[in-house]
Amino acid sequence: MEEGLLLAFLIVVSSAVVLLTVLFVIQHKKVRKIQRENEDLNNLLGVFDAISNIYQYGIVTWINDELAYINSKIIEHANLLGLDLKSREQIQRMLDNPENYLTIYDILKDIREHQDIDSDYTRTWNKEIGKKYVEITYLVRIQGDKKIRAIITKDSSFEYQNIERQILSELINIISSELSKSDVSIKNLGESIRKLLLSHGLIDTFGIAFLEPNGYIYYPYFKYVDDDDKSGMRFGPEVKNLTRYVIDKNIKLHIRNSEKEQLLPEGYSLYKIRGELFTIYAVPIAYRSIVRGAVLFEKQGEDQFSDITLNLFDKVVNMITLAFSFLDVLREVDEERRKLFELSIKDYLTGAYSRRFLEQYLEKELFKSKRMKTPLSVVFIDINDFKKINDIYGHVYGDNALKMFVKIVNETIRSMDLIARYGGDEFVIVLPETVLENAQKVIERIIDRLKEENITISYGIIDASEYGSIDDIYKTVDEKMYEMKKRKNL
Repeated sequence: MEEGLLLAFLIVVSSAVVLLTVLFVIQHKKVRKIQRENEDLNNLLGVFDAISNIYQYGIVTWINDELAYINSKIIEHANLLGLDLKSREQIQRMLDNPENYLTIYDILKDIREHQDIDSDYTRTWNKEIGKKYVEITYLVRIQGDKKIRAIITKDSSFEYQNIERQILSELINIISSELSKSDVSIKNLGESIRKLLLSHGLIDTFGIAFLEPNGYIYYPYFKYVDDDDKSGMRFGPEVKNLTRYVIDKNIKLHIRNSEKEQLLPEGYSLYKIRGELFTIYAVPIAYRSIVRGAVLFEKQGEDQFSDITLNLFDKVVNMITLAFSFLDVLREVDEERRKLFELSIKDYLTGAYSRRFLEQYLEKELFKSKRMKTPLSVVFIDINDFKKINDIYGHVYGDNALKMFVKIVNETIRSMDLIARYGGDEFVIVLPETVLENAQKVIERIIDRLKEENITISYGIIDASEYGSIDDIYKTVDEKMYEMKKRKNL
């Protein structure tokens, strides 16, 4: 009977070690009792430990909060974090203050949230701990009046290449998704990258910093945990911190112990935001031969990053750099497109809209005013004695007078209004949904402002909604302007 039980046990172990763990734990106390009565079953426990060691599984279990089983492999993994899983007091401190244990913050938070659960539960994390890549599973099983909880760890460092490919693939999706948005948010991008790296246990803290034109270093994203978000920090040129060192020198920097390596060359030093010991890796963001900023990876504890992890971080920064470079090119293209568009619709000298655009705009507003039965005021303006101004003061002065005129008009009218250069020193102002009385007030304000610059104007003003065509509007308002000019010359 005992040989058959041992054979069945071995078959189950080879196919599902984790499942075996749960089954074993459920029966653990019974097995211990039988073990005392039957010496032969000692061999069964020995086989269990041997199998878990072969498969590199670490196991600790509690039954109704009492420690029931723990093996040497999980003690080894816990020691990498300086933890004693046998100490109920330390475990409770960890659960009460998960923010003090950043490397396993999410695990502790999850365990705490499911402390009172009365149903089966399983969740798995991947963490780089002490330069080893460890898979950690937390599970809860309810068996009658017993609550069995277990933590199972497995050294999966040999799977790291597959994990790296998975991370980079997910990173491509994250960056592509953010760049596809009309308004790219560096903070949102940083949060997504942090969550990705955190889910694989590679970092505790992630930051993105940029060097601003005024010499300040701005951190659009820098976060420890949900309740400790430092995004938005700025440091002036006088603060010679690690980020500035990396940017100024355009070099990568690997700090294995933030307490022992606080001082950097040439008067630079770490600027510690939190008091704990951290491992830090900082990489500059540089493209087009200019250093634009830096990316910071941090993990609680000493010398926590393996060489393969640092290599992965370099690839992450390369992808972030490509993304920001692409954004810059995109902004330049958009700016160039905007300038070309403005050149096509605006007068190059004054910045007023062109006559061609005026006609399109006026036609649209005329149609709208007739349909909505709203007023549409149009003003035709001529700058008085402009030829004399050019003859006496020169064309440069005359050009500046035209620019000043348009500037004053734009500062006086609404954003929905429009000023266009009709030709030479003649301009048209279109005031949608504006009755003549209010349009007259606008012109009077413009005239008062122009007096400060020794510029005078003649103008004609009409309610264009009463007219049937653009030509009729131009003809009538032009005539009214010349009537005013003639009266001034009398």
